[in-house]
Amino acid sequence: MLTAVALVPGAPLIVPEVSGPGAVADVDPIRDAVLEVGRRLAARASTWIAIGVAPHDGSPTPRTGTFAGFGVDLTVSLDPGTVAPPDGDTMPTPMLIAAWLRGRVADGVEIDPVLVDPSTTGTECTAIGQRLARRCATSDATIGILVVGDGSTGLTDRAPAGLLDGAAALQDRIDDALAAADLEALARLEEQTCAQMRIAGRAAWQVAAAAWTASGDASTTSVSLYRGAPFGVGYQVAWWER
Repeated sequence: MLTAVALVPGAPLIVPEVSGPGAVADVDPIRDAVLEVGRRLAARASTWIAIGVAPHDGSPTPRTGTFAGFGVDLTVSLDPGTVAPPDGDTMPTPMLIAAWLRGRVADGVEIDPVLVDPSTTGTECTAIGQRLARRCATSDATIGILVVGDGSTGLTDRAPAGLLDGAAALQDRIDDALAAADLEALARLEEQTCAQMRIAGRAAWQVAAAAWTASGDASTTSVSLYRGAPFGVGYQVAWWER
């Protein structure tokens, strides 16, 4: 049974060991919101499905990973218990974030990773989400979805993509939709436009929206715990439940 959806940024800076003390003022509110929404998901679900966007060839996602690529010797795992050393394959960043959050707030939870290629179309995202909903409906476990994805990287002059004309307006629409669980608005996001505005989370949001739509018709209660772009990148932390 699918019980709730938590949406968080895919920013390694929310990990204290990565951000360091110099970014505390900007990062603390994001991290606090991420930990809070993670605690909510842990209270509602014994198993998590983590959805993230990354180039994907269909091979299994490593169960352990490290933030060594971000300059920190920190190992995380998608599984409960003792964290084993990484097995050599690189864990995609969205799953690193999911594994880190699991370790901080839900050590007994197991994560099922779902990676979606950035090129996945809206129609394909709907199909993936519907399959996830069917899987959740036939499970005796309480299942929560953790969505890891960023908005536009072009919201200010100092953003990674620079200031992109039209990015702020689209980001506002996306933030409104995520905060309100406006599933139809998320389903209407255009792949090409989102790619032009450097919005990485589009496919993950559309998969989650399709899964939530297909899992029941009860009204959704939603809340945004954080919304902002302190580094010129759109970050949203949100919560959906029925």
